[in-house]
Amino acid sequence: MLRISRRFVREWAGEYDRRADPALRAEEQSLKAWLRGQQEPKHLDKGHFVRLARWTAPRQLEAYESNRPAFVGQATRLAYQALDVRLKVHILSGMQGVSVTVAAAILHFFHPRLFPIFDLRARTTLKKAGLWPRRVDDASVEAWEDYASVMRKLSRRYRVSLRDLDKALYAYDRWRKRRR
Repeated sequence: MLRISRRFVREWAGEYDRRADPALRAEEQSLKAWLRGQQEPKHLDKGHFVRLARWTAPRQLEAYESNRPAFVGQATRLAYQALDVRLKVHILSGMQGVSVTVAAAILHFFHPRLFPIFDLRARTTLKKAGLWPRRVDDASVEAWEDYASVMRKLSRRYRVSLRDLDKALYAYDRWRKRRR
């Protein structure tokens, strides 16, 4: 069985940094920098929402673009301010094209220390390590809540950021077979 450790996270997060598409990595950094500059309460304008959603799940681009700018601003501001985590996801899911996966990514960009990116490849790696009891394709709100809990525990245990843990789990599933 796969064993996840601090060393595993460092090694595979580094692999992600070496092999992931540089344009996607640059887009992530650009969006996070823009959000850091936003005043409270943070929100996304339509352009940044479309970019972030496309970064997460590009196939729904047409649906993302069909959202009205004012609606995007209001929905993302309300989600940012909501105290209940499940409510945050439901508010964001009210926008066209926004699945739990995209909502989770938006929450990660708003609060990178609180919310992990909800990724199928990461869940697959957790499953191989015996840390994910659900089906890997379960993308329900309940699955996301469980996933966030598992990821936070691992992040604390190994003293790594949620994003480095995300990257490591993704990279292991994506590149382990083709690694030199």
